[in-house]
Amino acid sequence: MKKIISIICFALFIFTFGIACFVKEPVQMLVSERRKAAQFPEFSAEAVIDKSFFSGFEDFLADQFPLRDTFRSIKAAIQLKILNQSDNNGIYTAEGHISELDYTLNETSVENAAKKLNDIYGKYIESKDAKCYFSVVPDKNYYLAEKNGYPALDYGRMVEIYTSGVENMEYIDIFDCLTLDNYYKTDSHWKQQEIGAVVEKLSQKMGFEAKPSEYYTAEKLADFEGVYAPRLAMGSGFKDEIITMNSPVTNGAKVWNLETNKVTQGVYDKSRLESGDKYDVYLQGAAALLTVENSAATEKKELVIFRDSFGSSLAPLMLDGYSKITLVDLRYISSQMLGQFIDFSGCDVLFIYNTQILNQSSLLK
Repeated sequence: MKKIISIICFALFIFTFGIACFVKEPVQMLVSERRKAAQFPEFSAEAVIDKSFFSGFEDFLADQFPLRDTFRSIKAAIQLKILNQSDNNGIYTAEGHISELDYTLNETSVENAAKKLNDIYGKYIESKDAKCYFSVVPDKNYYLAEKNGYPALDYGRMVEIYTSGVENMEYIDIFDCLTLDNYYKTDSHWKQQEIGAVVEKLSQKMGFEAKPSEYYTAEKLADFEGVYAPRLAMGSGFKDEIITMNSPVTNGAKVWNLETNKVTQGVYDKSRLESGDKYDVYLQGAAALLTVENSAATEKKELVIFRDSFGSSLAPLMLDGYSKITLVDLRYISSQMLGQFIDFSGCDVLFIYNTQILNQSSLLK
């Protein structure tokens, strides 16, 4: 009788929640996971034959399952609290931070990243009177993982491969300019208000004027839950804030976006506070190519930054030293197109990528 009752209860559970997937209004976005929810796949004989219909149907059922977030939280709590596992879906907590396990060094990827820099230098910069620099932003696992018993990348080996492979550029080491406290607790990025030492180090090596932190007015725009918090799938209790460092220069700058072909004033786009990722408030988030003009500059001096998302919050703090900064994100624009938009003559050029990008450099076009 116990077995029969268990089978009936289980069948009722599966049947009820299965039917609910079709009865309820389909969810378009999984807000906690920051992605679009799978929709019911288009039915066709071809889709059935190549099995794409069935894989799409599985994704639909998983994403549209009622109380999905509740079940994710229960599963995470069981793994972390009851089974005492060290991570949930590759996400772990330590020292009041949430982070992602990332410990396998892809040496070929790092070599290819160095080759990409050399190719760009040879094609666009070598014949120009430009000064070139490159730097590496450590992900926060560098300050968190190994000392808390989690596997970590061999960062020393990564930097060794990268720096030995890049030619004709000066390397600027910023690893000692950062600590764990400079990063958000729930996200992978650094806090703009905490990277003054990085800007100072870059200014010393590159020869531009950098203002001290006291020069800026810090403004809290919103509370912030970064990308790692929803992936942990249970309440973390960790708090972050989006804070911008404001000055007459950052407020008066003109920003042109290649993708929208629009010019806006100010380096912070507060409309992005309503988006899925509030970090996009810094220079409009992910963008193929931006130019930022500082009309208050005392001399004409230009900078080109090849960057990832870390550069969005870094560039505004370098703006006082330049009349124009061009930001290039090779994840969204091919390096073959750069000659159409950028004249490198007389510019400073900075390649600055975080370790996660170097470890998967196929993202760079």
